[in-house]
Amino acid sequence: MKKTRDKRVFSPKNEQPPLDDRLLRYQMQSVAKHMLPKNRVGICLRHQIERYGGVDLYKHRSTQKAFYGGLMVCGSVWTCPVCASKISERRRTELKTAFKAHLDGGGYCTMLTLTFSHSSRDKLDDLLIALGKSINKFRSGKRYNNIRKEIGLIGSIRAFEITYGVNGWHPHIHLLLMHDNEIESWEWADMEDKLYSLWSGACAVNGLECSRQHGLKIHDAAEASTYIGKWGDLMDKRWGTDSEMTKANIKKGRAGSMTPFDFLRVVIQDGDLEYQDKFQEYAKATKGKRQLVWSPGLKDRFLIEEKTDEEVATEKVEEADLLGTLDWKDWRYILHNDLRFKLLKEIEESGYEAALEIIGINKEKAL
Repeated sequence: MKKTRDKRVFSPKNEQPPLDDRLLRYQMQSVAKHMLPKNRVGICLRHQIERYGGVDLYKHRSTQKAFYGGLMVCGSVWTCPVCASKISERRRTELKTAFKAHLDGGGYCTMLTLTFSHSSRDKLDDLLIALGKSINKFRSGKRYNNIRKEIGLIGSIRAFEITYGVNGWHPHIHLLLMHDNEIESWEWADMEDKLYSLWSGACAVNGLECSRQHGLKIHDAAEASTYIGKWGDLMDKRWGTDSEMTKANIKKGRAGSMTPFDFLRVVIQDGDLEYQDKFQEYAKATKGKRQLVWSPGLKDRFLIEEKTDEEVATEKVEEADLLGTLDWKDWRYILHNDLRFKLLKEIEESGYEAALEIIGINKEKAL
């Protein structure tokens, strides 16, 4: 049954569906706030940080993009499209840095994709618990240690992804292995067989089933590089593409799978809340989980600073100029009239003072 659309939350009146990526992320964030009333996404880029006393407006010197300061962020790569965009871009840079440094140093990279059978009856939380136990089982024991020694494994990076389709939730893992010894072309089939045997056994112990065709796939460095190069786009992909490695997302699953952020896009597109329960289930199941996990010591090896998602979401990585500060009354006016994106866009196109006038704020008061 189609749920009632809340026009106050989801779209400006008398406007066509937005094409601007940043506007779409802000609107999706508003949808997430509506769907998850007790989640931190509801305060993200809305509530002021008290010690700052106002909301600052900046412009990056290099990109000329405007942005806010003095606001709380949720730092959630799972439920917040705005934070996820920034965090995933930073994580892509880290992945590329380590990948390139390892290959330039004479090392080798191999990527495994691990998945299992699932159905529309499965609860996501149950699947994630079983998946976590299975990956731990897979990477333990004498047989896996022998493979580690054989390839000279120095570390790994685990990327955790979730999609949804006609067969329900589809959590899966991409495991990037960094090793010193090359896997020769004639060894690939045998290596994949050995790894699949380990994976299928680990799944069986934890109540999961997988097939030889889909359960485990091994990818060379070129395929891994393609995946890494597009990883930062995972949270921003719109439906319409058709590559699993770049996280294809087809609207409402008609021609494939959806990401949880597609649940939010459907609301923007159609005003349709049919996936609200699924998004709530997803938010609960992923709470506290990490999307990218590096093996101990690997970041230090490549001189990559360890930062939490929330630290990444709040940091300013480019030089920027402070344009001015809004007081709490002006900020309340912006929130009430859903002008967060419009103000940034007008600043970029017309300048700070003109932008304040355009949205209806007295510039002398705000300066």
